[in-house]
Amino acid sequence: MTAVRVKGQPGFVLHRRPYSETSLLVDLFSREHGRLTVIAKGARQRKSQVRGVLRPFGLITLGWSGKGEVKTLTQCESPGPAFNLRRRRLFCGYYLNELLLKFLHRYDPHETLFDYYQAAVVQLAQGVDDETVLRVFEKQLMNEAGYGLQLDRDQDSGTVLKADITYRYLPGVGAFVDKPGRNEGILVHGSSMIALRTETGFDERARLELKQLNRSVLRVLLEGRPLLSRAVYLRLYPASSRPSTGLQDLM
Repeated sequence: MTAVRVKGQPGFVLHRRPYSETSLLVDLFSREHGRLTVIAKGARQRKSQVRGVLRPFGLITLGWSGKGEVKTLTQCESPGPAFNLRRRRLFCGYYLNELLLKFLHRYDPHETLFDYYQAAVVQLAQGVDDETVLRVFEKQLMNEAGYGLQLDRDQDSGTVLKADITYRYLPGVGAFVDKPGRNEGILVHGSSMIALRTETGFDERARLELKQLNRSVLRVLLEGRPLLSRAVYLRLYPASSRPSTGLQDLM
């Protein structure tokens, strides 16, 4: 395998964990090279210059080199402060990161998805409605990963979805008009799917239906694998202390 050397690549930290006594193993999402894993040598030492830079939700200028699947970090510079996500918005950010880790293959470029991810992090930091941010990013991720939702036509007749009609959505297939005796799929109004397609008009019914729709499709794509970000949130905020609009209402 030919050695590679990359410099000046914008990226984000998705996850990091200890590697040996002094180093870190870091999962990155880069704009031009996709997801990758690097060893940040010496990053756990107190005097390390990259220790405070390798943190989630901050745009970083990165470089790496090496021959194998796991590269060695050679550049790590922060052009500015990290986006400040707190409480449930922080868990929303971790949820986005986990989706990227589970869906994307290493070194598979997704420049458009990178821009979507950066925009989602900025929106969370700015206080944009978090349910809207999550639903739109989930849709964008599935589109970019090749599992796009069919949000424009009834799969039976081929006609354009109508806002006032109730449909049943079958993951991997699309929407069908709800009829007596048809029990498969997720019940969702045409107005909700139109809202997701156009990324506007998320009323209360759309929020509930689209959460159920996306959760159902993601469950199929993940083959039942749990999302750890949700489990961690539920451990930290048990039912007795969770606010009524906690993360369980978002994901």
